[in-house]
Amino acid sequence: MIKKLLLLFVFVTSCTLQAQNQAQGSLLPASLKIGISSDTYPYMFVDETGQPAGLVVDYWQEIARQQGIRVEFIAADWADTLTMLDAGRIDLHGGLGRTQGREQQYLLGQNYLDIFSNVFVHRDLAGVHNLTDLRPHLVGVVERSTHIDSLTQRQSDLVLKHYDSVTQMYDSALKGEIKAFTGLDRLPPRYAHYAELSSFYPVYKKVPIRKIELTFAVRREHPQLLQALMQAASALDINFRDQLERKWLSVDTDPDTLLIGVSIGNQPYMDVSSIGDVQGVFVDLWRLWSKKTGVAISFVPNQSEDSLAYLRKGRIDVQMAQVENVEKFTGLKPAYHLYNIYSSLFYDSQFDLTDPAQLHHATLGLLHTANFRSQLQQQLPNVQLKVFDTVDQMIEAVLKKQLTGFVASDVIVNRRLAQNNSLQSLKLLPGIRYESAVYSLIRLDDQELYQSIQRGFAQISLDEMMEIEKRWLGKEEGGYFLTFRDKVPLTQAERQWLNQHQQIRVGVMSNWRPVEFVDEKGQAAGITTDVLTLLNQRLDTEFVATPYSDWELLLQDYKAGKLQMVANISDLPERRSFSAFSSDYWTLQWIMVGKHDAAFDAKVAQMRGQRIAIMREYQFVKQLKKDFPQHQIIEVDNLNQGLDLVASGQAEFVLDTVLSSGIALRDPRYLNLRAYLPTDLPVYPSYFGVHKDLPELLVILNKGIKTINDSDRKVLLDKWLNLEIKQGLDQSRVFTLVLQIAGLSLLVITGFLIWNFSLRREVNLRRKVEEKMRFMAGHDDLTQLPNRTLLIERLQTALHQHARHNEMLALMFIDLDGFKQVNDQYGHDVGDEMLVKLSAILSHCVRKTDTVARFGGDEFVILLTGLVDRDDAAIVAEKILVYLQQPLHLSVCQASVGASIGIAIYPHDGTDASSLLKSADKLMYQVKQQGKSQYRFSR
Repeated sequence: MIKKLLLLFVFVTSCTLQAQNQAQGSLLPASLKIGISSDTYPYMFVDETGQPAGLVVDYWQEIARQQGIRVEFIAADWADTLTMLDAGRIDLHGGLGRTQGREQQYLLGQNYLDIFSNVFVHRDLAGVHNLTDLRPHLVGVVERSTHIDSLTQRQSDLVLKHYDSVTQMYDSALKGEIKAFTGLDRLPPRYAHYAELSSFYPVYKKVPIRKIELTFAVRREHPQLLQALMQAASALDINFRDQLERKWLSVDTDPDTLLIGVSIGNQPYMDVSSIGDVQGVFVDLWRLWSKKTGVAISFVPNQSEDSLAYLRKGRIDVQMAQVENVEKFTGLKPAYHLYNIYSSLFYDSQFDLTDPAQLHHATLGLLHTANFRSQLQQQLPNVQLKVFDTVDQMIEAVLKKQLTGFVASDVIVNRRLAQNNSLQSLKLLPGIRYESAVYSLIRLDDQELYQSIQRGFAQISLDEMMEIEKRWLGKEEGGYFLTFRDKVPLTQAERQWLNQHQQIRVGVMSNWRPVEFVDEKGQAAGITTDVLTLLNQRLDTEFVATPYSDWELLLQDYKAGKLQMVANISDLPERRSFSAFSSDYWTLQWIMVGKHDAAFDAKVAQMRGQRIAIMREYQFVKQLKKDFPQHQIIEVDNLNQGLDLVASGQAEFVLDTVLSSGIALRDPRYLNLRAYLPTDLPVYPSYFGVHKDLPELLVILNKGIKTINDSDRKVLLDKWLNLEIKQGLDQSRVFTLVLQIAGLSLLVITGFLIWNFSLRREVNLRRKVEEKMRFMAGHDDLTQLPNRTLLIERLQTALHQHARHNEMLALMFIDLDGFKQVNDQYGHDVGDEMLVKLSAILSHCVRKTDTVARFGGDEFVILLTGLVDRDDAAIVAEKILVYLQQPLHLSVCQASVGASIGIAIYPHDGTDASSLLKSADKLMYQVKQQGKSQYRFSR
C-alpha cells in the first residue's frame, strides 16, 4: 500500500513539474536528434570506434544530463548536416558559425564558444602574411562552410576551390593541387595522413580570417524549442565551458605539461624555423626554466593576438613573451619580467633623412603591441601613425611606398635586413629610440603558477642567461643581460617606484660576526652590508643596514613596517602573512665546535646523546630537535655564550656557521676548542625578507641578487677571512709588547718569550683552521675531492691557458652504474664507503695535474689538461672501466659497479665551461641508453 502511495506521489509531482515547465514555455522534449559534422575536429567528429565525440558533443551531453533528457547524435559530412536540418530529419544542428545568411534561414541560439577561422598555408609559400597575399593562389574550402562567407566578406577577389568534405580537401593539398585551405584552430589528428599534413601546413603559417561565434540552430517553425534550448544552455556553469575548451582546444599533451604560447616572426627572440623548430633567446630561457623546475613544457606557436586569446580562454597556460601594454594585458597578469627590447625608427633611404625634425606629415607604422605610441606622438606631433600586426607587413608597406618608415625592435629588424639583401634601402634614423619591458603572461587567477614561474627563474643564474643571449645575439647587437653586471636595466615603473622610496631600511644583527655586526666606529659591517653595497651600485638604490642587538625587536619593527627589509631571515609559514622572501643570495654551512677530545662522529644522527648549543634565532633549531631527539638542544642568545658553555663543560658542542665559528675560534679564550664538520646537516640559504606590502621591491631586489655571481661571493669571502686573520694576534702586537717590557728582568723576558711562543702557536692553529675552512669551501665533505665550484674554477682557468697555447683538453662526465642498488640494499653508510673507494680509483687513473671532482650524488667529472690527441682521454676512460671490472671489497659485501662516461673535447665540443659540461653530460646519457659501462665522444 505504502509503495503504491509513493509511486502515486512521484507521478503527481512529475506531472506538476511538467505543467510548470510548460507554463514557463521552457519544456524540452524527452529526446532530441542533434546533427553534427562527422569530421570537424576537435569540435564534432566520429572517433575510431564510430562514436560521436568532440567539444560540441560534450556540450550537449551535459545539457541532456542536467535536463534529464535523451539525445541522439546524427553525424554526416558538413554540407549534409544542413540538408538534414532543412529536411527535418534532425531537431537541431549542434554547432555552426553565426552568419547573416543563417540568421535569416534558421532560428539561432546564443553563442557558446568563440572559434577562429583561418587559412592554412604551405610552409614553402613565402611572403604570405595576410589574405591579400593569397590572391595569386587557389584556396580550398568545404562546401557550405562558414569560411566561404568569411573569405568573401574580407577578400572577395580570392579564387576558391570547393570540396564536398574536409578529407577531399586535405588529400588535394597533399597532392599539391592547392597550397592553401581553410580550417579552424587545428588540423584533425584523426586524418589518415595527419603527420604529413601538419608538417607541410604548420600552425604557425596559418593566416587568420576572423572570429566565429559558435551557436546552434533549429528550423524557423520551432520557436518554442529554441526558447527551451536557450534556457537549458543558460543553466550551464561557465566553468564547465572553460573545462571543455581546455580539454578539446589545448595542445595534445600530458595534463601536467605546461603549454607556452610563442609569438612567431620575432627572430632572434622567438620564432619557428623552416623545419618547424621553435627557437630563440626566450625559448631557450624557458627550456632552462623547465630543466631547473622539472616541469614539462610544450610550445604552441601562433600569431601574437591568437596566443593572447588562447591564454584568456585557457587553451595555453603561459604567453612566453609580450611587450608591456596595458590594453593587451587586460584579464592577464605579468608573471615574470623576462627581458627589455629597444625600438628605433627605420625609413626608406630615398627620403635622405638625417634628423627626426624632417618627418613633417610623414606616415609611420608601428606594431599593435607597441607601448610607446603616446611618446612617439609627443616627439613627432605632425606624423600620422598606422598600426600593423607584424614587422614584415611594415617592411612591405615601406617598400611599396605606403609608409615613410616604421618603429620596431632594432634587433628584429636588423636581423631581417641581414637575411635579405633586397631590404638594403631601409636605414635607421638616429634620435628615436624607445625601451619596452617584455613579460611572460598568465591568467589573473593562477597564483600557484605565478609562484612556480618566479621560483624557477630565480634558480637561473645571470651567467646562464648571458650564455643563452650570446648564443643568439652577435656582439654588435648588444644584449639585455650583458648590461646587468654594471647596472641592472629596470623598467620605467620600477625606476619610478625607487624614486618614490629614497631609502630602504634593512634590519641586520649587530653581533653576528662576520656576517652582520657593528664595527669599532659604530657602523654596520660584514658580508650582508657588503652585499647591500653591491646591490646599491647595480640597482642605483639606497639600502641602509640598520643594526639590532635583539632579534625579536627587529622582527617586531619589521612587522610594523618600520623596516622594509630584513637580511638573513628564514622562510617560515608563520612569517608569510607579513613577509615575502627573495632569492637566496648566500649559502652558509653548519659546523660544530667542541673540545679537542670531544666524542664526534661524522654524522650527528649516529652520535650518542650530546648537549648541543645553538642560537635560538636560527630556524634550524626546530628541525634539529625534530631530527635528532637523542640530543639535548640548548638555545643560547649568541655564539660566544655557546662557546663558553662548551669551554666550561656545560655543553659538548656549539653549532653555528663555518664563517662565524672559524672567526670566533681565534679568541684566546677558546684555545682548547676545535671545529668538526658534520656530513648530515643541510646548508643554510640566506634570504632577504621583503615586507608584504612592497611587491615591487621584491621584483627589483631579485634582479639585483641575480647579478651576484660566484666570483662576487668569493671576493667577499676572501675579504672577510683575510681581514679576520689580520685582526688576530700577529707579529706587530708581539713586538709592541716586547718594547713595553724591554726594561724587565731576564726572568720576565724569558717568561715573555715563552708566552710569545704560545701566541705564535695560537696564530698557527688559527691559520690551520682558516686553511681547513678554505679547503671545505672547495671540496666534497665525503670524498675530499674538489667539488663542483672548484672544478668550474679550474676548468675556466684551464680554458684560458689552453686557448692561449692552442692546446686540447678533455672533460669526462662519469655516472656510476649499479651504485643505487648497493646504496638501497645496504644503506647510505655502505654507499658512502663505496664512493670513497671509487674516488681513490678515479684519482689513481689520472695524472697529478688532472682534476677528479665529485659533481653530486654518484656523478664525477674529470678534467684532463694538455692533451696531444683525444686518444689520451680514451686511454684514461679505458683504464677506469678496467679497474671497475674488479669487485669492490666493502665492509659488509662485495659489490660490482660500472661507469657510463661522456667525453667532451675542447675546442671541438665547446669553448666555455657550460657548453663542455653540457656536451659531456649529454654524451654520458647516450651511453646510459646504449648499454652502460662504455665511453663516448661526440664524433
